[in-house]
Amino acid sequence: MTDVLPIRFDAIASNYDSVRGHPPEVAEQIGRAIAAVAGTNARVLELGVGTGRIALPVAAAGCRVAGIDISAEMLRMARAKEHGQALWLIQGAIEHLPFADGVFDATLAVHVLHLARDWRATLAEALRVLRPGGVFIQGRDWRDPQSCAGRLRSKLRETLIELLPGSRPPGAGAAVGQALAKLGATVEPEMVAATWVAPISPAQVLEEMESRSDAETWVLDDATLRAAVQRLRAWAESVYDDVQQPEMVERRFVIQAARRGVEG
Repeated sequence: MTDVLPIRFDAIASNYDSVRGHPPEVAEQIGRAIAAVAGTNARVLELGVGTGRIALPVAAAGCRVAGIDISAEMLRMARAKEHGQALWLIQGAIEHLPFADGVFDATLAVHVLHLARDWRATLAEALRVLRPGGVFIQGRDWRDPQSCAGRLRSKLRETLIELLPGSRPPGAGAAVGQALAKLGATVEPEMVAATWVAPISPAQVLEEMESRSDAETWVLDDATLRAAVQRLRAWAESVYDDVQQPEMVERRFVIQAARRGVEG
């Protein structure tokens, strides 16, 4: 939704992996898939590296990975998890990267563009630091939209539009591809890096939202969040016989590459 509060990344760092983390075997698949797109021994920069949940598997797959994040607490957690997979971690803003032109083979953004103050500037920076022919990789988690997780996320957006007239869902959507094309990049089709199933109940989804583990709640003030969760809980109880009953939900990690043009 439109920004209501500054995002408190440090405050959600401790819960981030419990919600956004991947099973070890899935993380390995994701790391290998990204490394395959980036290239052998590629120099990779992750924008909004967070707790390293993506960067560490990419490093384990053979890439040399740097990460930048605005949150000191997120970076502290990433350093604590390195365990021999060295990351070069820097605190800073992704809209203004402290790197020279053309120094990376790949740049990587996972669930971060919609959080940037200026996503277009972020894209321009992501391509600027790429070598000619380098690749910008976007990654995203997908949950079955017909599952309780997907339905409650959709209902959250509807509810927030009702509570905050004039607001809109986060993210740039198709505009990202258009902006990349204007910057001279060739956008490739999406590919599924990993597929798995995991149990989750409507009650757990609501808890993720209430505890601000869900990224779409990060910008909401406390009163709006309480009102939204109250409405969602009532809706869930009217739809599901038992909100505590988990269901097996298909999940995927999807990546999409955009190649920077080779300069003459």
